[in-house]
Amino acid sequence: MKRIVIPVLTLALTAGLLAGCGHTENFVNPGDFIGGGGTGEIADSANDVTDGVKDDFDGEDFDGLSGNTSPDGAVTAEPSGGVYQITESGTYLFRGEYGGIEIGGDSLDLHLIFDGAKIETATGVALDGSARKKAAVVVTLIGENSVVSTAAGENAVHIKGTLSFNGQGALSVESGGKNAIKVSKQFTAVDCALTLSAANHAISALSVSASNCKIDVLSAGKDGINAECDDETTVFTTEEGYVYLKNVTYSCQTSGDGIQADTVVYIDGGTYNITTKGVFVADTAQNRADHGLSDDDFRYIKSGSDYRKVASDYRGGSLFALAQGCKGIKVGEIEYPDANDPDREITVTEGDYSIIIEGGTFTIGSTDDAIHANSGNLSVRGGSFTVSTYDDALTSDDLTKITGGTITVTDSYEGIEGGYVEIEGGTVSITAQDDGINAASDDARVSEHIIISGGKVYVGASGDGIDSNGTILISGGEVYVAGPTSNGDCSIDSEYGTVITGGYLFAVGSLGMVETPAQNSTQCVVSFARSQSIAAGTNLSLTDGDGKAILTFQTPKACQSVIISCPELQTGKTYQIYGGDSSLCDFTVSSVITKVGSSGGIGRPDGNAPGGPGGMGPGGFGGRW
Repeated sequence: MKRIVIPVLTLALTAGLLAGCGHTENFVNPGDFIGGGGTGEIADSANDVTDGVKDDFDGEDFDGLSGNTSPDGAVTAEPSGGVYQITESGTYLFRGEYGGIEIGGDSLDLHLIFDGAKIETATGVALDGSARKKAAVVVTLIGENSVVSTAAGENAVHIKGTLSFNGQGALSVESGGKNAIKVSKQFTAVDCALTLSAANHAISALSVSASNCKIDVLSAGKDGINAECDDETTVFTTEEGYVYLKNVTYSCQTSGDGIQADTVVYIDGGTYNITTKGVFVADTAQNRADHGLSDDDFRYIKSGSDYRKVASDYRGGSLFALAQGCKGIKVGEIEYPDANDPDREITVTEGDYSIIIEGGTFTIGSTDDAIHANSGNLSVRGGSFTVSTYDDALTSDDLTKITGGTITVTDSYEGIEGGYVEIEGGTVSITAQDDGINAASDDARVSEHIIISGGKVYVGASGDGIDSNGTILISGGEVYVAGPTSNGDCSIDSEYGTVITGGYLFAVGSLGMVETPAQNSTQCVVSFARSQSIAAGTNLSLTDGDGKAILTFQTPKACQSVIISCPELQTGKTYQIYGGDSSLCDFTVSSVITKVGSSGGIGRPDGNAPGGPGGMGPGGFGGRW
């Protein structure tokens, strides 16, 4: 399999600082975005990687494993209530009660058939292959089966080799002391049903693959599915550290991550109900030491019996942190010791990680981020998502790219985030306490951008609606933004300018920090400001000179600023903006950017003022005729 490399590419843009609100500047050239600019290289890189991963994983031999269920020639393992020992390769049939199964011998190739088997121990590992690294074990499930270890500090299943489950039966695995299933190499499940409970991880392996099966994690003290590379690994490939799920029905209740991988999470179809519930701890020296926490981790306040994330500069009272990560789906950032300097750790940050979702139905409720790609790209190509999180809904350190699917974020701190954010298709609805869509990075090599070229996007945000620490381009699709009511944020906020070259935009918000798109936009824009507030629930519409509605939007909250752009706006023609049946203004498009109404604005000293915490219910999409 080939190595995955997702280079961190930068987009060369003309820099400049917005001097104040209501300002229109030529900070950005549309040619920097389109017609062979840097962003195409970023997008092509993400597509190449996604297609490469798909090719790698499409080679998985699920069909071969699915057909390997015959008990022919099996040796019947007589149940004695004691530990059954296996020292030779072969096929073994287990029925009845056992005090454990112990795999001895070297390099065994085993086919174990569980048909109503009950394997339980209070003294060690129930299915124990921990002494032989080269064991290859296939377990075929017939009927109902169970494996239980109640021993302290022990896995219920531990195989130092490969472990596969198949068959049409079911297996429940419970560990009261450690992991339910621990595999040092590859773990695979096909067709069967697994029910897991664990003090630590439910499934922990070098890599995890599953197809057409059902996996229920009733409880896990750490991750539901965990795929970790070997400690010696310094170059990442698709040969290890990945999770590949194809048409899987997966549910989990975890205190750690729902799905965690070191290199790649690739999901192609299925149903995923993921709930993570984190433990919050107060800011004490003991908690910092016990959980490895720093200042940046303490970002939550107590709100009644619950917790709420706040801005990094919050100074209002006692702060709390999550004791451990508990993200819904995560590809992680790994640290390894430097071979030349054992006291120094190397963190791989060159984009060697990806989350790729082709399709499926996802319901994620997480205390931490819902879907998070550390130091890599997040690609959503299809699927249906309903997400509620205390933190970010979809986020990556590099490129977050959405080309299809239906994404509904019912609650979040920030909705969609990345160093780069690109939306080409699908339907996206976001409710956020802070920014709705945010391009931000701590990497100085990243020139942040947000590009919306297709799809339908609705943003309801208490902070900035769409916020880029670099640039924003809207070239297609439909974009509806219900921005903040506070004067510290605005519906569209970019550090170096916003360019409109196509599509439909209807953005409303407060007046204090209004930012008008750049004069070198190629599609006309009207920016309407009103000193008197427009009431929540008002049907706002843009009409042409004949009174025909072109674009409409029902604002879910009060607003004073309205920014509209659409192909129907033409220079020299007259239009109206209505609030319900009342005309708010008549205007003639005089240039690419037309300003109408009150000037307003309180200034923006830093170009990117933070928003405060809060929340709002989602509003409806607008429409056009």
